[in-house]
Amino acid sequence: MPQGIGPIGIYHSHPFSSKIFHSHTDDSTLISLSKQFSNSTSIVTNGKEINYYRIGKNEKAKEISAEFSSPKMIKFFNISFNEVFQLKIDNNILKSKEDRKQLNVKLFNILSTYLDKIWDELEYFDYGKSVVKNTNIKPYLTRNISSKSIRIRIPERFKEISGVKLQLNKEREGNNNYSQFKLKVKVKIPIYSANESETLSNFNNMIKTELLSNNIIQKIYNCVIDDTKGRIILPDDRYLNFFGYFIRLSSYNQQILNRNKLSSKNFQIIMKLVSLFENFKKMKLNYTMKRHLLLSISDIKKFSKKFEWEDSINKEINKLKKYFNFI
Repeated sequence: MPQGIGPIGIYHSHPFSSKIFHSHTDDSTLISLSKQFSNSTSIVTNGKEINYYRIGKNEKAKEISAEFSSPKMIKFFNISFNEVFQLKIDNNILKSKEDRKQLNVKLFNILSTYLDKIWDELEYFDYGKSVVKNTNIKPYLTRNISSKSIRIRIPERFKEISGVKLQLNKEREGNNNYSQFKLKVKVKIPIYSANESETLSNFNNMIKTELLSNNIIQKIYNCVIDDTKGRIILPDDRYLNFFGYFIRLSSYNQQILNRNKLSSKNFQIIMKLVSLFENFKKMKLNYTMKRHLLLSISDIKKFSKKFEWEDSINKEINKLKKYFNFI
């Protein structure tokens, strides 16, 4: 679930306890999570009652009350990041089978460290014009993932003609024998907000987490390193409209790469989404629900065309026609 839509945190039970409590281990876990996601919530139950906790002052957990409502579909603003990195990789790393296995992790670490170091220096642009970080987000809020984005950009003073240069060395071994690789990082992420009066600066940590931890790390983990052409290929973002919220999946433009790298995981996700539709068969759907269901199925069909299991997904969708005559 994207940040800004619902609670993020931990859920656990103490089934044999007559009184609900928040242990030292629970506190430590919630403190750690809260440093990544503000307002992280810990939900604890003994099977009968439920308590809710958040980290308060002095990093101590405090019990809070919870209210449940059915709000309107909240909007989001799009953030994009599109940069080219020139990587010099030590050939000792490329030739070592052991190092090669860990190369994706090493690549993310060097890129993440670099972006983390200059994060506060990054520039925000609105269609080419500079955006001040305390700008109100209301003009940028949308329900369309294709809407124009606020672009995050690395300042020109950090770049050379060919882009940002980074170097990956083999530890304790210095030499001048490197191979050059080009890495294009292209990201678009929706940042949800229920409060239209907030400013862009309020979302600094959320944007950083979504960009680095929830997007770029997954792209690099699934990247393909082409030694012959000196390039590192990242999968593209593909967003599925799932009842008004957008689920991000990844795919390549080449089917052979999809089959080798992403096929199994994506198939599992798509099958779970399709199976969820059966939960609506006993419900009386209004116009809005029918529309969202059709949009979700349409996006799933488009995404499935990139994989060898397209026919299997279409068969599962056709089975739904006996429950939903509008499909």
